[in-house]
Amino acid sequence: MSFKPLPVERNQEGKVRTVGFELEFANVGIGECLQIVQDLYGGRVEMENRFSAKVVDTRIGSFSVEIDLKLLTEKQYKTLFDKLNIDIQSVKIGQDTLENMIDDALESVIQKVIPYEIGCPPLPYHQLEELEALRQALFEHHAKGTEAFFTNAFGTHINTEIPDTEPATILRYIRAFLLLYPWLLEAGETDFARRNLTSFINPFPDEYSQLVLDPSYAPGLEQLIDDYHQYNPDRNRPLDMYPLFAYVREEQVNSYTNLGSVKARKTFHYRLPNSCVSDPDWTLAQEWNNWVVIEELAANPDRIREMSLEFLNMKENTLLGFERKWCKQTEQWLTQTNRSTQ
Repeated sequence: MSFKPLPVERNQEGKVRTVGFELEFANVGIGECLQIVQDLYGGRVEMENRFSAKVVDTRIGSFSVEIDLKLLTEKQYKTLFDKLNIDIQSVKIGQDTLENMIDDALESVIQKVIPYEIGCPPLPYHQLEELEALRQALFEHHAKGTEAFFTNAFGTHINTEIPDTEPATILRYIRAFLLLYPWLLEAGETDFARRNLTSFINPFPDEYSQLVLDPSYAPGLEQLIDDYHQYNPDRNRPLDMYPLFAYVREEQVNSYTNLGSVKARKTFHYRLPNSCVSDPDWTLAQEWNNWVVIEELAANPDRIREMSLEFLNMKENTLLGFERKWCKQTEQWLTQTNRSTQ
């Protein structure tokens, strides 16, 4: 399967838009991941600690490799020992330190449910094929993905550079995502654990969809961000807008006290896809191509308006089974669009 092109290929500076991927998985540790990346792309390793490292100066950019938990990567557990005036680095138990023994114990427990993560460098979208070699290598090293165990709520995150930072552009993408969300769940076969057993990709509230999809809604940037925060005061959404909002209005986002650390990025943070690295038939391209459907709708404001009105009308007049009915309606629209472009 090939990676579909973007309908808007360049950003406002005229450069080809870039895309970064983050892959979550189990059963392949930090050291093995670092070696995989070096074997594929070259570069040199920079260790931050045993749970977080980078491979820099590769032929396509810098990769990060870590276990996806601040308790380990930032050693947050040390705060407790500091309060007790215990220097766990200097306390020896046999030939080892107390710190290493704590790290070993925590990793052995946490790695059963918390994934390792490889963060890939942003690439021009037409070079994404480079990353399929990484996916294939993880499969060959027996990485375990979302489908390997029912509690593996692992994801593939796609960080696509926005074409421009105008509030109308950002709003079109949010609307496109909300309109396509039921279809994306079906098309991407979003895992049960990720949808129902965890809070990592909580759906947007109905009240927010009704606000945003109203064709009369035309906020400025500050209002767009404030409205988003009012209805979505956390990071656990399938399309996390806070990194982009921090890029365009850093002070405003920093004024929100309940988000934790937000890394500003000129990208969308699309968190919906599974990470099926242990499935031989799974590819990054199929997840990317679902994102491109959002891009195609975002580039068609007339279709967004038409679909928004139909969405709101169907939502108001459907007591049960709205998602299934809307998904079928969406499939019809997409089929019509594909026929018209052939």
